[in-house]
Amino acid sequence: MRLKFIAIVFTGLSILLSYNLFAGQTGKIAGKVTDSQTGEPVIGANIIVDGTYLGAASDIDGYYFINNVPPGVYSVVVSSIGYKKTTVTEVQVRIDLTTNVDVELVSESVELGQDVVVVADKPLVIKDLTSTSATVSSREIDMMPVESIGQIINLQAGVIGGHFRGGRSNEVSYLIDGLPVTDAFNGQISVEVENNSIRELEIISGTFNAEYGQAMSGIVNIVTKEGNQNFEGSATAYFGNYLSKDDGIYENLDRFSFRGIKDFQFSLSGPTKILNSLTFFVTGRYFNDEGSTFGKRVYNTSDYFWFMPTGDGEYVSMNPWEKYSLNGKLTYNLPSWKFSYSLFWDKDERSYYDHAYRWTPDGILNHFSKNMIHNVQMSFIPSQSTFTSLKFSANRYEFYGYLYEDPFDPRYVNPIQGNPSSGYTYRQGGNQSWRYKRFTESYIGQWTFESQVSREHKFKMGVEGRITKIFNHSMNIINKAGDEPLTDTGIPAFELGYPELHARDNQQYTKFPYEISAYIQDKMEYDIMIINAGLRLDYFNANTSMPADLRNALNNPDFPGYNERVEVDAKMQLSPRIGVSFPISDQGAIYFSYGHFFQIPTFENLYANDEYIIIPGQSLSSYTGNPDLDVQKTVQYELGLQQVIFPNVSLDLTVYYRDIRNLLGMEIINTYEGSKYARFINRDYGNTKGFIITLDKRFADYFSAKIDYTYQLAEGNSSDPMAVYNDNQTDPPVESEKHLVPLNWDQRSTINFTANVGEPGDWNVGLIFQYGSGQPYTEDIRISNGVRFENGGRKPTFYSLDLKADKFFSIGPLSVNAFLLVYNVLDIRNEFGVYGTTGRANADLNVKFAGEVIGYNTIDEYLKNPGNYSAPRQIRLGLRVGF
Repeated sequence: MRLKFIAIVFTGLSILLSYNLFAGQTGKIAGKVTDSQTGEPVIGANIIVDGTYLGAASDIDGYYFINNVPPGVYSVVVSSIGYKKTTVTEVQVRIDLTTNVDVELVSESVELGQDVVVVADKPLVIKDLTSTSATVSSREIDMMPVESIGQIINLQAGVIGGHFRGGRSNEVSYLIDGLPVTDAFNGQISVEVENNSIRELEIISGTFNAEYGQAMSGIVNIVTKEGNQNFEGSATAYFGNYLSKDDGIYENLDRFSFRGIKDFQFSLSGPTKILNSLTFFVTGRYFNDEGSTFGKRVYNTSDYFWFMPTGDGEYVSMNPWEKYSLNGKLTYNLPSWKFSYSLFWDKDERSYYDHAYRWTPDGILNHFSKNMIHNVQMSFIPSQSTFTSLKFSANRYEFYGYLYEDPFDPRYVNPIQGNPSSGYTYRQGGNQSWRYKRFTESYIGQWTFESQVSREHKFKMGVEGRITKIFNHSMNIINKAGDEPLTDTGIPAFELGYPELHARDNQQYTKFPYEISAYIQDKMEYDIMIINAGLRLDYFNANTSMPADLRNALNNPDFPGYNERVEVDAKMQLSPRIGVSFPISDQGAIYFSYGHFFQIPTFENLYANDEYIIIPGQSLSSYTGNPDLDVQKTVQYELGLQQVIFPNVSLDLTVYYRDIRNLLGMEIINTYEGSKYARFINRDYGNTKGFIITLDKRFADYFSAKIDYTYQLAEGNSSDPMAVYNDNQTDPPVESEKHLVPLNWDQRSTINFTANVGEPGDWNVGLIFQYGSGQPYTEDIRISNGVRFENGGRKPTFYSLDLKADKFFSIGPLSVNAFLLVYNVLDIRNEFGVYGTTGRANADLNVKFAGEVIGYNTIDEYLKNPGNYSAPRQIRLGLRVGF
């Protein structure tokens, strides 16, 4: 009853106000205009953001504010009768933050000749920052040796391999221009946004405001570029390859060439000339990476006998990647209105290395994706203090994979063909035999509202609705010849076929879940403190049913629940959030934040094996999803200090704690007939705690640098939602953990160091150095004296160094940038996958029990698995031409 009342209240408020804000898409400029001689406030001064329709007038106290300023670097022009016009340049606006620009006007009676120009300093302390977040501008991205959002994310303090502060990797929400683009099927980012498109990237690893939902660990908020009234464009091309020592891990990389990696990019923006204020921005990319991991074609897929290989011995890439992408935006600006349409499209084809197929490299699957996002936004600014917008988005993310496009291609062979007869042995023919297709279609609508109701209070509220269509189909080849005798060649008879639809190896479902969310939030800015406080409501309906009696999953008419299904209950929750910052001086601030964060488990876990196809028998070989899963919950606390310690150098110290409950796990259900199967439930839990120390030196005297150290403990009862299922695959089963153990990504010490050295507009060298202490692994019970200690061992430490060097020059009206990009400069073999007997990637004590290898490879060759190591050194040379 209480939840229904809350929903009615939220809905009523939304209808009354009927508008919504660009969630986390703009910033604010505010300050005070005074007389430079007397210090008195200047009343009625005009403040304009140059090149935009945005502006304000100072009030009786000289105070002004300009809301809804897109992130970027601007010039602010201030004028008043009797004073010289003053222009403040290099004013940097960041998402969700206030940039303070105080201006002292010079009287016209003072003889200075020219108008006054002042260069704004980038603040080292952000006084209204109430939790840990990092904003990265397009200018900063250009100087870094990075080319994807994922690389930028993993540079942030507290983020380890996509895990934000110890959370699971699918606990992050991704937004583009204020709208969510996370693939609800698996919780990953759905579409590639190229660096050329990014205006500013905000990464929140601490608590976040009530406007953000469906995330427990972090937010990645991408604001994209748009055109202006000047034509601008660029074209970039670079080529390169991997260059690494030949040590049997990575092969065929000992000679450098330009054939391995090809990358072509372009961008163009400006006025359309159709309407005066209609501008465009478009960027495209073609990327082809031959790959770093090669197999050798010793066997063809059709080979059957290990002693009769027919391969040509050529090296074949086992992780090639080809990608096309296109991002574009049309924007129509009027003094009180703004309209925009954005398109994000990409498609790619890639393969993933499978060590078993290293000598039969033609037998692995090809994986494809096609993604498209249409985004329409309409904004209205009835006054300087109020802003409203309406947004719609239609997203489709499609993924499919197969070895051959035709399901009945005659080149397919028996699924058991090529299986080795001994351990530590490569496959000797055969192919991967499954194929899949799935897509997610989401239709999103938003209304929001923002108003600066007073100098101190900035109020926001919003409502969002989303309808999703999930389609998933996968099937596996079977041998329809069954147990027929051998052919004349001594090879078992094979007739290519697939199970009937809705059988265990041929499953398909289509689902239509929907969700609604609403929030209210107030940003209170006082001299002594800044407060962000908000409340969020989320409603989710899986829109499906499930068996009435889970013990009768086989739908036996002799037991209760036969042919009975029940509708799944909708889920609803409230999330309070608060953050407070206390500026202790112009040189420092203390902040504290607290919040409850909820997230529905990914749809692949809700709807897996929706028809409850259970294999009868005592062994555990089936599992199902659970559409009645409850929300997962995180409660987070954070305390931080910002302080300027030297000119141009700041210190940031953050301490945090996260309590995580209702995480996804599994239970074992015994049927009435004595069979058993596993089902997802909310059973796992964990916590993380740690501190972060950051030193940041802004660019001055030809260099900038930033170094952060994170100490973190990430513990829980399980790292994998399927741990209980996997533990029960052995005889006897492994007892699942009931107490806290280190999670797989529990990296106790992490260091990130970035630096830029150079002269703007002439040359620049960017460096990234990363260090991490070893992550945990579970030791083999032979090493731990027969007792299993989950994640009781530690892998080796890792470190890496990346470099980008740029040289800038001009040829007539063209600007030219030549650059060198090197990943893993030192060609380090970081060991990410290790053997349980040694904790190393290149040695396994169990080889003494291996017996004779029935095949041509040696055990030493098999142990050199490139999948256990970081990528080898990669070198690229490129040229960019712009105007």
